[in-house]
Amino acid sequence: MQFFPTMSIFLRIGSLEIRWYAVCILTGALVAYYLATREASKVGYSSDFLDDTFIGIMLFGIIGARLWYCAFYDLAGYLADPISIIRIWDGGLAIQGGLVAGASFIYFHTKRNGVQFLHLADIVLPNVLIAQAIGRWGNFFNQEAYGNVVDESYFDGILSFLKSGMYIDYEYRQPMFFYESMLCLLGFILIRLFRKYSKTYRGDGLFGYLGWYGVIRFWIETQRSDSLMIGNLKTAMLVSAVFMAIGVAGLLGAFRKKIYSEKPVIIFDLDGTILDTQEAIYASFKHSFETHCPDLILTEEDYASFLGPTLKQTFEKYCPQASAEKIAEMIETYKKHNREVHRQLVKPMPNVTKLLKYLKENDYNMAIASSKMTDTCRLGLEVTGLNDYFEVVIGLDQVKNPKPDRETIIKAIRALKGYFTNAIYVGDSESDVISAKNAGVYSIGLTSNKMLLQSLIDAKPNVLIDDMIEIIDILQEEHLWTVNLK
Repeated sequence: MQFFPTMSIFLRIGSLEIRWYAVCILTGALVAYYLATREASKVGYSSDFLDDTFIGIMLFGIIGARLWYCAFYDLAGYLADPISIIRIWDGGLAIQGGLVAGASFIYFHTKRNGVQFLHLADIVLPNVLIAQAIGRWGNFFNQEAYGNVVDESYFDGILSFLKSGMYIDYEYRQPMFFYESMLCLLGFILIRLFRKYSKTYRGDGLFGYLGWYGVIRFWIETQRSDSLMIGNLKTAMLVSAVFMAIGVAGLLGAFRKKIYSEKPVIIFDLDGTILDTQEAIYASFKHSFETHCPDLILTEEDYASFLGPTLKQTFEKYCPQASAEKIAEMIETYKKHNREVHRQLVKPMPNVTKLLKYLKENDYNMAIASSKMTDTCRLGLEVTGLNDYFEVVIGLDQVKNPKPDRETIIKAIRALKGYFTNAIYVGDSESDVISAKNAGVYSIGLTSNKMLLQSLIDAKPNVLIDDMIEIIDILQEEHLWTVNLK
């Protein structure tokens, strides 16, 4: 085993050679992957989806970068020796070809998986800058991406460590790879700070990347002497001009109307949100506990805790010694009593009927995502005259993992053929808000139960409302309709 720290070969084991070029590109990709997935996982993306995305971007990005390079560097030569096309370890990747291919993969990948392209692109592309900043050092070891001839004194001072690597064809060259690397790093930091501390819109991560990289690459190409050409024009300058135009126009809001034209899907919790079922829930729990655990004494705080968890979770909490069979019996007693009192005790929450009528008239797609059984949800909607507003109702019996897991909400969104990156979940409990965050959707917390108010506030929904009718005003505003990122 041999190391070659100042040559193009990083490591040699027998006949196997690992080049610095590959090490730099892979290191940059892994750093970008880590940063992007850390952010993406917080807004509802599953690890499987993110892994598939990373592999796809890497594969298509490398293929696109290589084909772009071969096409504009020496197409005839590569066609004459097709095997040489796959020898990427010798150098020869054009980042702009990789960007086009990688972005194309993201577009079709998101479309296939019911995700908004711009939402994922906003997360991924700014982190590509850090991959480029690291990957550019592969050009240093391959002695690529250099500029015009300069005097040896050019490397006096802080650039002295680059001097030996920039002695190419018996002359010293400008280290354009280094300038691009540093500018990519600066752009990564600036866009990250902008997205964290400024008001942002959908697409700003993408547009920020295109604008920044377009500018720096355009300037870099004015100095480089080893650029890819199309006729008498540098291909990178042409593409950079397009990047700049799209990026600046996007940041100035030229596409904002189109981006925000698609209405979000709206998913509702049932109890305490659409229906006032508190009296029926309390009565049914009281009846079940009196039947099966007559010695249990319940406080107002205990009754308040019944709202949100599943029946199984509540009965196991208050009767920890009960067997599984006993818990199942208690649940059946509750369900039977609850159905009997539905018509008498269940009613719509204030202004819900007015809200639902407005949403239906304005073509919003709506669904229920609840921890109750689907048939019980339907019964409540039927006795209150709200059944026709909801074609999709996802209850406890339709999921493996109840709230606060994301599954109930995601299943409702998919049934509506919507995007979790363009969805709202409305609920009245801490569990509802946590579910929304796990799913990556915009959360609205309804302060209908004062006993649950503090825990609801602590859960930090995107917005709190005191009346369901307030949702109409919220829908008139520009929002990303995803979980808070800041």
